Amino acid sequence: MRFLTFILLIVIWSMQNTLAQDTLTLAFLAPSDTAKNPLKDEKRVIEKSAWENYDYLVVGKIAIAGNKITKRPIILRELDFKEGDTIRVANLEGRFKKNRNQIYNTTLFNDVALKIEGLKNNLVDVLVEVEERWYIFPAPIFEIADRNFNEWWNTHNRDLRRTQYGGFIEVKNFRGRKEKLKLWAQFGYTQKFDIGYDIPYLDKRRRVGMNVFASYANNREIFYQDSLNKQVFFRVGESFMRTRFKTGFGINFRPDIQHNHNWNVAFYRNTIADTVAIINPDYFLNAQTRQHYTQFSYTFTEDKRDIAVYPKSGHFFRANFTQVGLPLLGDNVNITALYANYTQYMPLSKHWFGVINTRAKLSLPLKQPYYNQQGNMGYGSSYLRGYEYDVISGQAFGLLRTAMRYQLFDKKFRNDLIKIRQLRTIPMAVYLKTYAELGYVHDQYYYEYNPLTNTLLGSTGLGVDILTFYDWFFGLEYSLTLQKKHGLFVSFGLNFD
Repeated sequence: MRFLTFILLIVIWSMQNTLAQDTLTLAFLAPSDTAKNPLKDEKRVIEKSAWENYDYLVVGKIAIAGNKITKRPIILRELDFKEGDTIRVANLEGRFKKNRNQIYNTTLFNDVALKIEGLKNNLVDVLVEVEERWYIFPAPIFEIADRNFNEWWNTHNRDLRRTQYGGFIEVKNFRGRKEKLKLWAQFGYTQKFDIGYDIPYLDKRRRVGMNVFASYANNREIFYQDSLNKQVFFRVGESFMRTRFKTGFGINFRPDIQHNHNWNVAFYRNTIADTVAIINPDYFLNAQTRQHYTQFSYTFTEDKRDIAVYPKSGHFFRANFTQVGLPLLGDNVNITALYANYTQYMPLSKHWFGVINTRAKLSLPLKQPYYNQQGNMGYGSSYLRGYEYDVISGQAFGLLRTAMRYQLFDKKFRNDLIKIRQLRTIPMAVYLKTYAELGYVHDQYYYEYNPLTNTLLGSTGLGVDILTFYDWFFGLEYSLTLQKKHGLFVSFGLNFD
């Protein structure tokens, strides 16, 4: 929501005098006469007919063009071949397409193309052309505080008091090394101040990285329990009902392009008003008003999707172990949680694509503070379509989701009248979809007041997805649930991975 107004203005301006282009294609054709070739001997791009009769090609030089900010090693890190390697001609197009997608998935570029240059016998040079994005975003914050747009629009009647505003600065390619720097100052419904710094590569082999972060937040209004699968809110004038502080660091190990290991340690200090502990003694358990704990987590990710923003083929797998609180350190929270998520993307024809996603989470012990419950459904990407107005809390959940998508439109528009080169290219893709989903949440303690827990949930429906400028996503869906509820819903993000 933060960039919505900015994006719409750019799109409207750029659609005037545009030139349509094909999207995300692998280039083997010669560049235009005005294109600059980064190779000193100015070799031209070689057409496919010149090298397709060889059994294999040997990679000579790898040149990169268009990277005015991004350092060369950051791009080379995403390639699965290097200078001197041998590539079978029969696999070349698929190999180039895979490597092009890997560079694109860094989200540093609007477009990427790999080209063959300088053929001599079976020795070839490879040209990687990139179009960089805009990396520095000093911008205002204006967003809703509720779980999703539908909750704010209908349940809370578009109440502007439930919005958050402020400003932030985010640098997504700091120093040209894919580093991220974030400074955040937010006011309104939730007052929050964040700082974070992410360094993806610390070593020469570019496999080990780290991040540090700190956050402080407080609220005058909080939800303190669930009733009939709805959040119940509480407020006393202008007094703060909850204050939160966390700080920590993470270590990241990426042994190859498609696998990632992350270890994270964070330190939490949370407090609530005495009144909150009185009306819900289980909020922190035992009517406590303070929490202090260390949280340790390990996450393994295997990402073999073609395009991470809106995949059409490949799969995604993530497993997580989290320990909330360490009693040996005197922490007053102790929860162990296991989580797994798997998604398979299947190209069925030129325009049809299928998706199957399953995820599950288990946490122990079953008696947990309300604030820290780990098996909730209805937050983030763990929800079922059609249940956007519901929160289904518990200690464990499972989801199974399927979808069929039809590519209706996929083009790029370019307006050279825009002086800022990172904003000249506007992609636009439209997909129709149908879906069917099932879910179940187990709750040991509060199910009597929440009828959607400990019961089978499911939905089906139709919708449309729109993707455009800087990976901005908009979804419009009509869903029907097993409980015979139906409605039209809006989403601003994919919920599979």
